[in-house]
Parts: sequence; structure tokens; C-alpha cells
Amino acid sequence: MRNGLPTAALGEFVDEITHSPDEAQMRYGVALDWESGTRSRAEARPMRVGPHRVSRSFSWKVDEPRQLLGNNHAPSPQELLLSGVGACMIVAFVAGATAAGIQIESLRLDLDADLDLRGFLGIGSNATVGFPEIRYRIHVTADATPEDLERLHRNAVAHSPNAQTVLNPVALKGEIVASRPTSKLSWKTMPPS
Repeated sequence: MRNGLPTAALGEFVDEITHSPDEAQMRYGVALDWESGTRSRAEARPMRVGPHRVSRSFSWKVDEPRQLLGNNHAPSPQELLLSGVGACMIVAFVAGATAAGIQIESLRLDLDADLDLRGFLGIGSNATVGFPEIRYRIHVTADATPEDLERLHRNAVAHSPNAQTVLNPVALKGEIVASRPTSKLSWKTMPPS
């Protein structure tokens, strides 16, 4: 065991995926239900790990701060995006350290990014809608040389699915499935006064 990962299981997992590429195929899913205003409830859907279905019974809220018309009851979509990128990079960093025999004592990843709301609101022709850049700093204490840590850093970015998804263009394909309310809304007219 190193860094909380069973080293033998990590090696076996790599061997299994190397010899059975179908085991490497993953499918993730999240469903979001709008609650009110800027708040929604997200729930992890069952996941596919190779041919295996894995139940995921996690849910969380998403909201904006009051200054952005929300109620400040949960992380914003942008904070969740940053945490997803950072958490994935941490997994890649720890897995790389474990495979290299490096013991990590502590690891922290700070991320931040700037957003110009004029792009979101369609105000101003030059405003970018998304983050123009994501900045991060890795704080690590480990039994490794600076060169080892830099190699782990490069590999963590290169092998983090979330970092690579943000770094490279990704197709976003969607559709809308519309339905009408099941009950008829009735409007009462007020008699003229």
C-alpha cells in the first residue's frame, strides 16, 4: 500500500486494461433537476466500468451566490468544474507517484479562474463566455526530487481525463425533449371594475 492505493491492485488493473481493452471503456452520467431560480439538484447515474454496471447513489446541489441571483446554498457550476479538473489531476498525480514508488505526505491543489459575465449575458462583442484560462498551484510534500515531482506534474496533466477535456476541443452534442404540462393551466379573468 502506498499513498492509500494498493500497489499490487494498481499493477493488476493496468495489466487487465492492457490485455482487455474493453475493460478500459468507461461511461459516466449525471442527471440534473432544476429546483428553483439558479438552484438544481445533481445526481450521479449508474456508471459503466468496462462491462460492469456500478451503482452511484450520490447527489449534490448546485447554486449561484446571491450576487448572481442565487441563494448561495451550494457550489456554483464553475466551482464544480474547477473541482472536477483539480480532483482528476490529483488522482493522476497520486497514481503516478504510487507507480513510481514515491510516498506523498501531503498534496493540495489550488485552482482559480476568471469569468467575464458580459459573455454569459451576451453584453459586449469581445467578452469570452468561458474561462480564458485556469490557473493552479500544486503544494506537495513527498520523498521525491524536484525533477521527479515535475515529471509527475507533467504526467498528471497529460493523463488526467478532465484536464485533457478542458485543454482539447470536445464535441458537445445535445437534443431537447419537450413535453407539455399534464394539467391544463386555467386563467381566471378578473371582471372589469
